[in-house]
Amino acid sequence: MKLDRNIKKRRRLARSLEGAAVPERALFVRGPGYIVQPSVALACAPSLRALAAALRDETRPIGEESIKAVRQFLCGPDSAFLGHDATEALREAVRLQHTVVGADTASLNLEPLAVAV
Repeated sequence: MKLDRNIKKRRRLARSLEGAAVPERALFVRGPGYIVQPSVALACAPSLRALAAALRDETRPIGEESIKAVRQFLCGPDSAFLGHDATEALREAVRLQHTVVGADTASLNLEPLAVAV
């Protein structure tokens, strides 16, 4: 029973990660135009997709604290992902990727980013 609940959490978090990897359109309301800055989403996209793939792999053991850390990165109050600094968010995403996926299989995509604002 607990295993099924953990698998459901992992699948739900994987869907959230893949959705977060896609830059959003600007909101035309008062206040900030984006929840997640497009430059941050683009910078973190490879790591977010790798994390999503690892969470979907049911043969890979992932601890509850790792799942909580990924969830905090996506929507926590002090999350670098919700800030404006793409470099800080990328560092945190890669750190999480190394923690969850493993340092030997994690890769950092260093291609230059082109963001239309």
